[in-house]
Amino acid sequence: MKYLPIILLSTFLVHGTNLHAQNSIGFGLENGANRVSLSFKNESNLMIVPIKINDQGPFNFILDTGSESGMIFDKLIIGENNLVNARTIPIYAADGNKVTDLWVANDIRINFAGVHGKDQSMLVLQSNFVDIENVLGVEAHGILGSEIFNRFVVHIDYSERRINLSHPEDFKRLKKYKKIPISIENFRPYVKVNVKQKGEKPITVKLLIDTGASSALFLDAESNEDIILPERTLDHTIGRGLAGVIKGKIGRVKKIKLGKYKFKKVLTSYPEEWGLSRPDDDTKRENIRYGTIGSDILSKFHVIFNYSEGYMYLKPNDNFRERFQFNTIGMNVMAFGERLNEYYVNDIIPGSPAEKAGLEIGDEVIAMNNNPAFFYKLDEVVSVLKRTPGERLKLIIRRNGELMQFNLKHKRLL
Repeated sequence: MKYLPIILLSTFLVHGTNLHAQNSIGFGLENGANRVSLSFKNESNLMIVPIKINDQGPFNFILDTGSESGMIFDKLIIGENNLVNARTIPIYAADGNKVTDLWVANDIRINFAGVHGKDQSMLVLQSNFVDIENVLGVEAHGILGSEIFNRFVVHIDYSERRINLSHPEDFKRLKKYKKIPISIENFRPYVKVNVKQKGEKPITVKLLIDTGASSALFLDAESNEDIILPERTLDHTIGRGLAGVIKGKIGRVKKIKLGKYKFKKVLTSYPEEWGLSRPDDDTKRENIRYGTIGSDILSKFHVIFNYSEGYMYLKPNDNFRERFQFNTIGMNVMAFGERLNEYYVNDIIPGSPAEKAGLEIGDEVIAMNNNPAFFYKLDEVVSVLKRTPGERLKLIIRRNGELMQFNLKHKRLL
């Protein structure tokens, strides 16, 4: 699992304002089509699709079930006319401090792969301080949120990196897919999952289904006393959002059950001060969200979302039985440079091979196992950092203008 970017509206606290901006009714398929198919880039299990905004582009947008509304990171990709009389929405962190403002831009045209959206409203960052491209290793200009999933039946094939969109009235259930009930609340999907923790009775928790979270599972231990931290955890940078860096711990849950499907030793993040809804006297526990199920689990399936029917359909793909992998070197890198192929260490896990060898935050990775680092994409660098325990890794890094060599041995950290 890669240390992930969380660019989720679910992580924001917005004072007294509904964030939903986009209009799903304004989307349709061109030329009277009943179905369209498009490809996507898979970056850290996030789906990135090229779209045109106001006939300009294409721009890279993340397709995200966890976001109530679409968002544009760079205001320069829309026209000034889209911001005339734009509403302003303040964004607050979990501690109540204001982080930034968003505009609600209007009259936006969206086109991609036989899909068109007219008279759309989207949230726009007033200043682009989100480091998503450095974390993903590719340019990302925004998010397409719930408007696509509420308008169409969405069939995702993670193996082939393809998405099919069709009208709900044309949906026919496919063979070998298992139907799982979901609820749609504030335009976002939720599912109930059975969680078995070591030494504890199984519990059922309501989770947000989030294609915009690249990891497997997030649980909110701070607001549910039945969620217990595993015996073995690591301090961890869970992700980044408009409200800043999200810290927490990471460990492994013994087992989870999603419908009929079971997974063991699931990598699970436990965010601190997450700011999720807290139960009150009038709210039943089973109706409270206590976490998120992300794409490291979803990508093990062919997935069909049918919001109008209230179901998600799953069929295992070839990755279904693969282990949930974690970094075995203990350092994370971010991508910089014009081509996003210059890599710098931005996080080191205490007690890991990276820390014991003397690597430091800010080191530039020059070569890995005698191969120049600029030959790699970020995803490939991440794969090298989580190889089988016992394997060797030779690193050449630059620190303060000086080249240094390190020889490390991969070690299971979780």
